[in-house]
Amino acid sequence: MATVNQSSLPLFERVALVTGGAERVGREIAFTLAEQGCDIIIHYNRSADEAEELAKELRTLGRQAWTLQGDFSTPDDAEVVLRSAWELAGWVDIVINNAAIFELMPFSETTLNDYQQMLNINTLAPIVMAKTLYELVNSSEILPTDYCGKIINITDQRVHKPAKGCLPYWLSKKALEDFTLGAALELAPQISINAIAPGPVLLPKDVANSEPAGTLPTVTRCLPSDIAKAVLYLVSSLTITGQVLYVDSGQHLL
Repeated sequence: MATVNQSSLPLFERVALVTGGAERVGREIAFTLAEQGCDIIIHYNRSADEAEELAKELRTLGRQAWTLQGDFSTPDDAEVVLRSAWELAGWVDIVINNAAIFELMPFSETTLNDYQQMLNINTLAPIVMAKTLYELVNSSEILPTDYCGKIINITDQRVHKPAKGCLPYWLSKKALEDFTLGAALELAPQISINAIAPGPVLLPKDVANSEPAGTLPTVTRCLPSDIAKAVLYLVSSLTITGQVLYVDSGQHLL
């Protein structure tokens, strides 16, 4: 029945959608996957020029690359992005839910809108992505019966314990962690789903509103390349699902 026999392809000859893939950690993940043989769909919200520039770079590696815009403050846009990605590439094997927003704010100053915005982008959009991928996989007539999609949710080492000063953000990422664990059973066996919880990797764009990295048990602070390597590890595994991998120099232990 299947005309696309993925099981016979080399491990990374796959199609990956990276949300928030135009810059920073998302860019590193997209580039690393492309170096390993993936064709890449780069989702962006406002970074159109950066997304197009990255797509050009990926094509020089001999990979196909596309860009798709979507504003996940409206979570339904996540479904539109994934269905468009599927149509562009023919199918999608790997979804990296990297797009997110972060803001420090005292609890006394938080509003209902702050919680809703964080949940929409950081939690509900990845949930919509997972549900849409599941629907597309189960309705497809070209995928092999042994197809196994991969979803990686980028959370935060803060999910290990409450963090002061960013309650809306912490709740949104904690909910994404819990969704990852629950969805692992719901999506199996067609799709595996895991999470990566980074520590301080890059300063926020708004340096004036940035926070110190804090104490790190290891000497070395993690880099975007460390997150990308963790992504490679998880998407290459046939036996790991429902796991949260901390890439944070041990910070979650403190």
